[in-house]
Amino acid sequence: MKQVMQEIRERCPGTKKHTSVSKSPKDLCCNIDECSSPEPLGLENGTVTDDHITSSSHQSNFPARKGRLNDNGAWMAQWEDTNPWIEVDLIDSTVVCGVITQGYSKYTDYVTHYQVAYQKQPSSVREHVKDGNGDIKVFIGNTNATGNTPVTNLFDESVVATVVRIKPTDWETVAALRLELLGCRLNSFTCSI
Repeated sequence: MKQVMQEIRERCPGTKKHTSVSKSPKDLCCNIDECSSPEPLGLENGTVTDDHITSSSHQSNFPARKGRLNDNGAWMAQWEDTNPWIEVDLIDSTVVCGVITQGYSKYTDYVTHYQVAYQKQPSSVREHVKDGNGDIKVFIGNTNATGNTPVTNLFDESVVATVVRIKPTDWETVAALRLELLGCRLNSFTCSI
């Protein structure tokens, strides 16, 4: 994990300016420019509680709460779920700049491609993470036989979100996933105005 975090610190686009205009003095000061050292946002270590991880469906022993990076289990969608997703409620506005994914190591179930959607507030419209051309970005997920090796994808531009949804578009056998989100908690910044 240390090597992954070193790569993130070197490559994370959290240093790009966010395009939306904010009127709050805190938001003007504590913006995406200040997320120069993104960290895991709490799925693996349990900071994000089970009740803040939901999904479109799940098989009986593979609920959304098992979709944490390096968990012994995994989130696994129902076989008939043709539009599966797993969603994380971060509660507070958070800078998100990447995702780490794994499949389920006990079987050959893993997500090979996915999209990321997010909401700035729980009641707001869901937006998608875009590529450099402004198109919905399709990320390459896991590709090895067990899907166990963590794969890190960083966004072309960081987003501010309270809710993040991973939407598998292709998978091996069944959509199965373990994940961690990368970024910075806005309330952890210290600002001087």
